[in-house]
Amino acid sequence: MEQKQSAPAVKSTAVFGDYLIMLIVPAVISIWYYGTAAVHTLIICAASSILLDFVFSVLFNKQYYAADLSGLCTGLMIAMMMPAAVPAYVCVLACAFAILVIKIPFGGGMRAPFVPAAAGFASAAVCFKDLVFTYSGGREFMGSASLGSILQAGGSVRITSASFLDIFTGNIYGPMGTGCAAVFLGCICFLLIRRRDALISSAAFLGAVIVFSLVLPRTGGTALSSLLLELSSGSLLFAAVFFLTDYSTLPGHTLNRIVYGLFTGIICMVMRRRGIYEEPVCFAVILGNAFSPLLDNVTDRLQVIFTSGKSKKEAYDR
Repeated sequence: MEQKQSAPAVKSTAVFGDYLIMLIVPAVISIWYYGTAAVHTLIICAASSILLDFVFSVLFNKQYYAADLSGLCTGLMIAMMMPAAVPAYVCVLACAFAILVIKIPFGGGMRAPFVPAAAGFASAAVCFKDLVFTYSGGREFMGSASLGSILQAGGSVRITSASFLDIFTGNIYGPMGTGCAAVFLGCICFLLIRRRDALISSAAFLGAVIVFSLVLPRTGGTALSSLLLELSSGSLLFAAVFFLTDYSTLPGHTLNRIVYGLFTGIICMVMRRRGIYEEPVCFAVILGNAFSPLLDNVTDRLQVIFTSGKSKKEAYDR
């Protein structure tokens, strides 16, 4: 039986420091594409998360660690998934849900049972669906629709060298900081060096998405164009990099991390086809988070059963 891998004995400062480094480039790109609107959204989300984290940690008699960077990273992650011009109150309420409902009650970013940023955005999507999925900017070849809405409607995008470049670099309608595939491929390379053990779930997640896209395409184009559009739309790659690698929600066993990633990827693709939201990846992540402890509990029970059986056999042989 495989030995359980406990969560790495690393300080949250190191983990969220890595996330912060990876968030810099998509933040800069979002400012490049959307200007002051992106700056406002980034500042509002970051400031709201930090302030709420501090104030309510004190009120709830929880120790506040400014150096763990989890509050800042949560705010920036939520901002990345929002439209650049989203109203400020939507950002504040999403951050409040992430911090007050998910992060603080369970003792911090490294102990939360769900990814706080995913839960925060999901709450905003439920309460403000039209505001959260209404985008501006992007190239004329897409009209005024995001890739997610085009795929949800069963439409297609003609892939040319120019449109491919725009899609690959995130110059499309969609969340302000999650559309640049080139950036997230770089983030994956960074994680291969820094957090390779956490990438197992991301690889399984993307594997499920790739197979689903090729076997059951939502567009009338080729299988490869379907794959490109699925991977580049919404916040899918962003979630693979930042949510599927969250140590607080990862199963402890390597095999369970693979199952966790596959489960989340399959749920995400089913929701994309049958759900009411054009980008349901945060809901899929939350369901995956809930499924994660069950995997380890089952594995631990099996270990006890097999170990107990082996001990009895050894005692009988003696």
